[in-house]
Parts: sequence; C-alpha cells; structure tokens
Amino acid sequence: NEYKSYLRMERAVAALSQEPLSLRCQVLGDLLGTLPIRQLHLFLPQLLGNVFAFDNSPGWRLSTIHASFQPTDFNAIRSFLKPNGGPLFKALQCLEPDPSSHFLFPFTALPPTSMQTLCDRALPAPYRFFVNVDVENKELSMTAHQYYFMYFAYYLVRPPSGAQWPADLSDVLYTQLVDDYLKYFLPPGNCIPGSFISHPTGNKFMSTSVPLSQVFAEVLFEMWLNQRGNESTQISLSIDQVRIMRMLVKHTHRFIYTPHLVKDRATEEAINSISVSFQTNTVYFLSYHFTKWPLISSFRGLMETWLSYVQPWRYTAITPGALTENNITEWHPFIRDNLPAYCDLFDRCLRRMSHSLTCSGKNVTLLSRVLKVFSSPPLMRVIRDLEYGNPHSVTPVFTEALAAQELLDKLYAEIRHMEQQISKSENGMSNNNNNNTFSNLFNWLSEGLTTSPDQIDAQQKIVEMLRLSMGQIQSMFSISPSTIGVSLSPAAPNGPDYVYDALNRRRLTPQGRQKMIAGVLQKDIKDIVPECSPALMPICSYENPLLVRGLHKLSLILSEKISKQLQVVHKSQAPLYSMLKPLIVQVKSNSEEEGALLLNLRPVASYRFLLYTSLTLVTSYLSGLNPVLILVYVGLVLAAIACGSNILSTTS
Repeated sequence: NEYKSYLRMERAVAALSQEPLSLRCQVLGDLLGTLPIRQLHLFLPQLLGNVFAFDNSPGWRLSTIHASFQPTDFNAIRSFLKPNGGPLFKALQCLEPDPSSHFLFPFTALPPTSMQTLCDRALPAPYRFFVNVDVENKELSMTAHQYYFMYFAYYLVRPPSGAQWPADLSDVLYTQLVDDYLKYFLPPGNCIPGSFISHPTGNKFMSTSVPLSQVFAEVLFEMWLNQRGNESTQISLSIDQVRIMRMLVKHTHRFIYTPHLVKDRATEEAINSISVSFQTNTVYFLSYHFTKWPLISSFRGLMETWLSYVQPWRYTAITPGALTENNITEWHPFIRDNLPAYCDLFDRCLRRMSHSLTCSGKNVTLLSRVLKVFSSPPLMRVIRDLEYGNPHSVTPVFTEALAAQELLDKLYAEIRHMEQQISKSENGMSNNNNNNTFSNLFNWLSEGLTTSPDQIDAQQKIVEMLRLSMGQIQSMFSISPSTIGVSLSPAAPNGPDYVYDALNRRRLTPQGRQKMIAGVLQKDIKDIVPECSPALMPICSYENPLLVRGLHKLSLILSEKISKQLQVVHKSQAPLYSMLKPLIVQVKSNSEEEGALLLNLRPVASYRFLLYTSLTLVTSYLSGLNPVLILVYVGLVLAAIACGSNILSTTS
C-alpha cells in the first residue's frame, strides 16, 4: 500500500508539468481522490503553487485563458476548480477535519498594512480565524480551505510576471471563477453552504465553527480591499484589478441586501459579520486610492467602484432601481453608517475635478455620472441632515459648498476658454484657404494644427455638457449665478484669502488661489498646506503619463535614499542650493509642523521640456559644444519649469 501511494504521489508531481492543461486537470482529478491524507497534505502546496504561479512557474494562465479561444482548457480548469463537487474542493474537504493538516502562508504575500501590524505582534480582525500566527518566522498557519482562498485572492493582486489581462474580461477564466465562487459562497436570497471550519485560538481548536462563506468573504476583503500602502510601500492597482474588485462590491451588496426567503442562524450571523467587514474595508480602500487619483490609470474604475458602493439599492436582486422617497427610509442606516463615503469622497472628487482638465471628454463624462448620483433629492436631503448632526466627523460638502463653488468657477473659466478656442478655430479654417504654404507653416509652429470640423463639433458638445453640469451644481448647492466667476475677475471684491472648514482645516478661497498664482499672496504661505502631495497633481495634456508615473516612483526611491541631503539643501541659503530648491517639494498634513521632502522629477515628463532638451542636445552636438555646458543648461531649464510647477502645486 505504501509503495502504491508512493507511485501515485510520483504521478501527481509529474502531472504538474503535463501539457495540455486539459489533460493535466484530468490526470490530477483522478489522482487526488486516491492520495492518502498525509501525502495529500504534502502535495497541496505544490499543486497550488503550480496553479497560481506561486513557485515562479508560468502557472495555469488563469488571467489569459479565454472561453472563446481555448474552450477545452477553459472548461477543464473551471471544472477542476469549481466549488461544488470539483476535484480540488473534494480534496480540501478531506483535509479539513484533520487537525494536523495546517499549511504555512508567508507574511510577504499579505497587504503591507497587515504585514506591519502582524510584525508588531498585533492581530487584525480578519486573522482571528487562522490557526496560528508565527511572528518569528513571519508565517501564518491555516486550514486547507483558507490556504486555497489566500492563493486564489493573491493571484489577482500579484499576477505572474508577464501576464496581461485581455481587453474583455467577461469570458476570462479567472473572472469566471470569481463569479462562480461569489455565487456559491455568497448566494443572494438563499442560505449559505453548510460548510464550516473550526475556529482556532492559538494552537487549539474551540468548539465553535465559522461558516466557510464568511471565511471566503473575509479573505477577499483582506487581500483585495485592504490593498493600501504605508509609509514605505506604495500600492497602485491596474484597471483590470479594479474591475474585478468592483465585481466583489456589487455582488456583496446583492448578498447582504437581497431579502432571504429562507434564512438560518448561520446565514444571518454571516451576513452581519460580512456587512461590518465589507463597509470598513471598502471605505478605507476608496479613501486611500482617491488620494492617488492623479497618477493612476485606473481611476475611472475606482470611480465606478465608488459609485457602485454608494448605491446598494441598484443591486438588490428582487427590486433593483433608483433611490426614491418611498424607499429612502430603508437605506437611511446604510447612508448614516457610510457617511464618509458620501461626504469626504464626494468633496475630494469635486476638488480634484476643479484641478483637472475638465475640458477633457473623459473627465466631463465622469463628472456628469457623479452629479447624476448625488443630485437625487432624497439622497441630498439625508446627507444634509446627517451633516448637520455630525458637523465635526465628516467634510461638510453640502452645508458649506466650498468645493462646489470652486468647481463652478473652474467650469465657468473652462467654458469661456473653449468658446474662445472654438471661435478662433472657425476663423482659422476660413483663413487657411487664403494663406500660402509658408503662412500655414508659421501658424502651425506658433499656434498648433488647425482644428477640424469634427473636433469643433466635439468641443461644442463638451461645452454643452459643462453647462449642464454647472446647472446641476447650482441647483444641488443653491448657488446664485451672480457669484460664479466673480473670483476670476480682476475687479473681484476684497474677501478672505482662505477659510477654515468644520474640521478646522485651512482652505484657499478661489480669490486666494488666484492671488497665490499671481505671487500676491505671500504672508503665511508656508502654513497653507496642500491637500495632497504637489507631485500628485492631475496629469495634464502636455505631460507624458507613463513618464509622470515612472518618475514619481523613481523620486520616492531617491528621496528615501538622499533624505538627509534634501534636508540640507532645503534649509541652506547658499546660492547653488537655492537653484536646486525648486526641484524639492514639501509634503505635510495639517497636523505636521515639518513635512517630508520629496525630490520632484515631474517637470522632466513635460513634452515642452523634452522638446527643448532634444533640440538643445542636437544643436549642441552639431555645434561641437561641451557636453558639460549642455547638462548645465538642461538643469537650468528643469529648475525654471519646476519653479513654476511648485507655485501651481501649492494651490492644489
């Protein structure tokens, strides 16, 4: 018998390299049911490492196998990993009752905040279900199902090297598995599966048990929605990762808020526990990534995730729809418990929109979608009432309307600018036919290419959308049209340059912002703290997005390595150091007297700087000038551009 078991184990290990994947699934499916518990315990880490590429192997390509292009492999792997009766889950069920079948998972695969907390010998709430936490070896001990869930969740946040998600995620294998697991473990309107794991304390088991559905949800919340960086680690998610996380948000809403026709005690307790963990992790997740908005390419997905989270009434399986006066009472507790998601994030969104290029079609569409959600009369009334009742706990987005007034001024200026550009383009089109080639070339070098009729039509549509958005904001916040654009006028009345909100945070008024840009406002300028890092200003159309993001990561690394030197340059009054100061920005919160210093390499990403530098290098090379002089000139141009960038960033 031992010899036969040994042969089966050898065959199972050999099957991990067998091709095609459909045949590998068939062989492993036949062997898993025949392995003894002891050998199954030894084989499971090898199997999961092979499936999810945790062992530096190519893995089973879960993120690239498509149902339309590889239907055989797609169906074979999906059947092998399915939660209801699949060969792998049958093996996990066999290992679960064995008290010695524990598996080790490294701290390094955990979210940075949780890893730091565990290393400090504290126990975050999601880890209370694990068997043991070994701080010395930095490992978690867990049961077979937990072990699989951790591998499955980790695959999304750290996919194999070189793996690229296709444009259409609907038929991708990993996306389909996520959908299968959510429907099985968190079934809307039905009881959860009757599978449990023992609830551990230290190295011993208690008599109570935890539903497997609750463990599955807690693992996804921890591994996905807890992806937040700390002081030493920055987290940036791709659009594909955010889209799958949005699936989790929408389905969890369905599970929690769809009336369960039959609800046992285990299902009710699981819903209550999942609801608390879900709300806490999602709000923190969105708050963290909203602060990184400008430099991430996936913000549209984050915006959609946020809008999905604050509208749970859209995802109830029985009566999905809009928020009305008839059902507002039902959703009042959710809005109250998640008030920061409605106030703080909405305020941050409005302020970021006022600092972005709203003339961009994508930004205008995002703004319209946000305003459509928050312009609901029942929702606005409830948020206003809750703001009055909690004046010091959230940002008063409706009661003070500072962000709305700022955005209106921005939209007003954008509309005026775009109307001037449209008029100029229309005149240019009529004049181009009469100009000679040299005149057209001169106009192109000085003013750019002439706008085509289609581009003019697109700009006119954007202007109309901006006007509609202005009307919505005026109606939502009861802002008088006579106050719009007043702060942008040279004859603006003498008002305060900054105000304090309900959280005692100093905010520049539109008039103060204009004064700071013009260099008029100098008194106490160092005490006016930006709400975000100046290096995280929204990416502009004259900047290369890839360079901006890459240089920001490089600046974080360099700033950490040369922090002492940056302090010396920042405090010194020497003429040479004064030339370098524009390349250093200070990032601090309102509670800090002195913030961290960050090397600002962002001006290098400007197309203008790249063009000037290229022309200078080419001209100097052809003229035979000294390369040292070239580098000095480039540094002077960089410092000049950075000086202007720092002035603008302070107003952000």
